[in-house]
Amino acid sequence: MTEKLSFIIEPLYNLLNWIHSMGPTWAVSIILLTIITRIILIPLTVKQYTSMRAMQKLQPKIKELQAQYKDEKQKLNEEMMKFYRENKVNPFGSCLPLLIQMPIFMSLYFMLNLHKDDFAGSSFLWIGDITQKSQALVIIYMITQLFSSLLLTTTVDKSQKIMMILMPLGIGVFFLFGNFPAGVLIYWVTTNIWTIGQQLMVKQIIQARENRKEVALAASGATIAAELPKAKKAGGKGGSKSKKKQR
Repeated sequence: MTEKLSFIIEPLYNLLNWIHSMGPTWAVSIILLTIITRIILIPLTVKQYTSMRAMQKLQPKIKELQAQYKDEKQKLNEEMMKFYRENKVNPFGSCLPLLIQMPIFMSLYFMLNLHKDDFAGSSFLWIGDITQKSQALVIIYMITQLFSSLLLTTTVDKSQKIMMILMPLGIGVFFLFGNFPAGVLIYWVTTNIWTIGQQLMVKQIIQARENRKEVALAASGATIAAELPKAKKAGGKGGSKSKKKQR
């Protein structure tokens, strides 16, 4: 696995080492690396939230298709793909940021093990060594991940809500019993905190954009409704004049 991810591990280590050379501790360097990563992923995060909002609005029609083709799985898949294409929705769009982050997360884990001598003894807050486990940090990860998931559950159906709530708990248990360096969890906790703030901001921006569209549509509808009586009157006058001419 280390060899397969070497094309990410070494550039990641070089970037982290460059950040560290400017003065911050290794832990703070990991936090800054996380922020850089998250800034790069902002366009994908916006797409993620937009995709989830679109999926929420399409849920009634999706449930209709599922009920209609409940005994024909192949036909259901074909109709669902056709439905997604027609509505220009990517059902996997919400997973992109997480899928991209997983190689970075794994690479950071292997990097901390490969270059353990460089990071050994580097402390952060109550953590004496970021290459060692920190159960307290695992608990913080679970809390921040759960809060982040709860923010996302406002845009998905009930089954996805349950999955997104249980996922951080399951991963947290995995971290508790696994031998994961605190440095990896510093990355993930920072990611969660960033995600929470970003989700709140993106949510407000997209909702404001949708509200503006609704207002614009309502205004255009009102304009058309106001113009119709005028058009009818003009048409009536034109008709009466033409009749007079004919006489």
